[in-house]
Amino acid sequence: MLEGEPASILPLAAELAETLPLLPAPHSLDETALALAEGRAPRPRRQGPASLAGAATTHAALRAALAHLLEVILAEAPGCRLAAGPRGVHQTRVALRRLRSLLRIFRPVLEGPAWREWDAELRNVAQALGAARDWDVFLTGIGPGTLAALEGEPRVKRLLAAAGREREAAYAALGQFLASPGFRAAILQGMRLGLLHPPPLPDPPLAPFAAGVLRKRWKRLKRAGAAMEELDATALHEMRLDGKRLRYAAEPFAALWPGRAARRFTRRLAELQEALGLANDATVAGQLARRLAGRGAGGFAIGTVTGFAAGRAEGSRVAALAAWKGLRKAGPFWKSPENHDL
Repeated sequence: MLEGEPASILPLAAELAETLPLLPAPHSLDETALALAEGRAPRPRRQGPASLAGAATTHAALRAALAHLLEVILAEAPGCRLAAGPRGVHQTRVALRRLRSLLRIFRPVLEGPAWREWDAELRNVAQALGAARDWDVFLTGIGPGTLAALEGEPRVKRLLAAAGREREAAYAALGQFLASPGFRAAILQGMRLGLLHPPPLPDPPLAPFAAGVLRKRWKRLKRAGAAMEELDATALHEMRLDGKRLRYAAEPFAALWPGRAARRFTRRLAELQEALGLANDATVAGQLARRLAGRGAGGFAIGTVTGFAAGRAEGSRVAALAAWKGLRKAGPFWKSPENHDL
């Protein structure tokens, strides 16, 4: 155990982590001991999106969000094993996306190249998680759905077996990465930036800053939503990304305007993102099926899965339209002098 002030501990920890499997503990000592005594897994200290209710300035909000999301990643990463099921990869990936989204949100008040360099390190983590997650989604959604529709067609079974081998390889690569110095460096660098990086001058108050971010992202999503029925697959994908960016801002900032309006907006925004995500999952499934050519999957199975995925994507558009109407009706929850323009 290392003892001392963060200014001395973190640089030393980063140096040791280059050769040793050294990371902060994902659970407190008290919780670890209690879990051992009760014969259960330790409960994570933090889960889900960061809440910024107690933060008054942008720097305080950034520090709180970094601490929260890094702890979520530390708690979920050990579950990124094929035998443990898809939850660990999914939750780690979501926490990482929230983290990188917050870095983009606070970019106007982040000074120095260290933040950009850290985001590049986080991109490597995201790529390692993404491959495993894509095969998880394929093998729990479009793949089995196609097999059921064709009543156990042997050629589709062979395709799913090939997909299973690809998932095993993706998880093996992910496990190697999570045990690597690169992953440890990314976590410890985030802690150093969050704890030791000096606040910007000036350090703007959080609420007006948050309202400006939300207003800008809502305006962009509304523009896409107004033409949603005519959007092609590429434009629909861009709308999904716009919705995700708004959601990753609305979730932590909602605590600044507590109440029913914020809860309703974030819930309906999540419904829109889920519906648009189904369309994206179907598109990715078709791409993954085509990648299996020559790896145990034949043309009939690939074409069948691709066609099934295309049909699923079109069906999800109907759900997305309904979700958009609900979100548009809910309207924004943030309060600012310009709120009347929304």
